[in-house]
Amino acid sequence: MRPSLVFVALVTAIAAATLSGGAGAAQAVADPLLSQGKPVTASSVENAGTPASAAVDGNAATRWSSAFGDPQWLRVDLGGTAAISQVVLSWEAAYGRAFQIQTSADGLTWTAVDATATGTGGTQTLAVTGNGRYVRMYGTARGTAYGYSLWEFQVYGTMGGTTPPPGGTIPAPTIQSLEAATGPLVTAAYTVPNPSGYRAGTITYPTAAGAYPGIVLMPGYQGTQQNLSWLGPRLASWGFVVLNVDTNTLSDSPDQRGTQIRAAGTQLVNLGNATGNPISGKVNGVLGAAGHSMGGGGTMVALRDDTRFRAGVPLAPYHPSGSFAGVAKPTFFLTCASDVAAPGSTYARPWYNSMTQAEKLYIEVPGDHLCPMTGYGNKAKQGKWIVSFFSRWLRDDARFTPFLCGSQRDADRNNTSLVTQWTDTCPF
Repeated sequence: MRPSLVFVALVTAIAAATLSGGAGAAQAVADPLLSQGKPVTASSVENAGTPASAAVDGNAATRWSSAFGDPQWLRVDLGGTAAISQVVLSWEAAYGRAFQIQTSADGLTWTAVDATATGTGGTQTLAVTGNGRYVRMYGTARGTAYGYSLWEFQVYGTMGGTTPPPGGTIPAPTIQSLEAATGPLVTAAYTVPNPSGYRAGTITYPTAAGAYPGIVLMPGYQGTQQNLSWLGPRLASWGFVVLNVDTNTLSDSPDQRGTQIRAAGTQLVNLGNATGNPISGKVNGVLGAAGHSMGGGGTMVALRDDTRFRAGVPLAPYHPSGSFAGVAKPTFFLTCASDVAAPGSTYARPWYNSMTQAEKLYIEVPGDHLCPMTGYGNKAKQGKWIVSFFSRWLRDDARFTPFLCGSQRDADRNNTSLVTQWTDTCPF
């Protein structure tokens, strides 16, 4: 137990233990409690004494607590589709200031049914309307310097609810669908009205209901949003909210671009948590980044320095003094065989080799330094690999794994006119 919180936690536990049914039992609810004793998982745990299971065990004196970082989540599997009517969060002293309650039919695509950026802790009883087999608390900003900690996470409702409409789900991918210019979801674009920390940005997002991972795209030296304009709509049509940015100046360094990626990620999450804009409720707090050249170096900086970024795709990346051995996030390096500005052998390959704790993919393709940019290279293949990588690591969608590991991969990997080098940490 954290020393500074012992007294608060003890008082809370004693008070909660006097309730006949555990935390939240005094709330008058018409629907039954569905979550108690059900399988539960979490993004992390603080230590062995605060497991995820403690949040659904019906014991108001045991708790789950996370690592000290954002974002974090706790997910319960109800065992079947349910109509959710109420969620009760009994916070320990380490509470969530900004979080969403999300539901999912498959544990992959999430829909926000409640959100706040002004949580105050204590016991919060939320009236919600939603359907799904899985329910989770997704925290994006902690209320203290510690993690997120719940004595109990209680979900009420009735089993047998309807599943979300097909437009909010992502169908199983095929080679043909992944190599097409757009994916299965209809998208729209939104110009960021007041960019914060970067010069300008365009968000491309799925119009279907649901909450999706966010991805920041960063151009290279002297580059603009046009550099990666091919990639934003493609990713969005596969279930991502994508912010393609312009840098503060065209000559910003890789470190400055990394700072701007982080600022763009913050604004993307904030817009998702706010109301009155087209992406309200559409960002689930999971973040990734992709960038070209110095933007690729900036992507590595964001992965190294910001726990919110869960995966990255550096494209022909450049950073003259970057050290990234400590990066443990899944990383896909796409490099160009004839690149003299940022040769893979000088930058991406040594970084790949030094990252001993990460799941990794390294693909070198024909072309010069511009090969990942709009109008250059084989976009059918590049798009398939990038969509699959982000789908695997930002949504934990294993249906995309065969296109990077296994038989579906081999036709690409063994085609020397398409791929000049391919190295990975498969299976993943």
